[in-house]
Amino acid sequence: MSAYVKIRFLAIFKEVVGEREIIQVISQETTLGDVLNLLGKKYGRDFQETINKKTQQVDVNTLVMLNGKNTRDTNIKLKDNDLIIITVPLGGG
Repeated sequence: MSAYVKIRFLAIFKEVVGEREIIQVISQETTLGDVLNLLGKKYGRDFQETINKKTQQVDVNTLVMLNGKNTRDTNIKLKDNDLIIITVPLGGG
C-alpha cells in the first residue's frame, strides 16, 4: 500500500515548480530530508539550497512547515497524508 504526502509551494518555489501543489509517493522510511533532496534533484538550485550543507538541517533562508509547524529537522519520518509547505521566511521592519 502506497503512502503520499502533499507538498505545497509558495513564493519563488511555486514559480520554480510551476504548480502550487504536488503529491509525492513515500515509503515508511522516507524523511523530510529525502523529499527535499528529491526536489533539489528535480527542480535545481533553489531547492538544493533548502538544506544547509554544514548542518544538514533546513536552511534559515527557507521556511518549511510540516502539518502546520515550522521545522528545521530533516530527519523527521513522514507519514501518509502529511502536508509539507515550502516557502521563504517573511520579514518585516
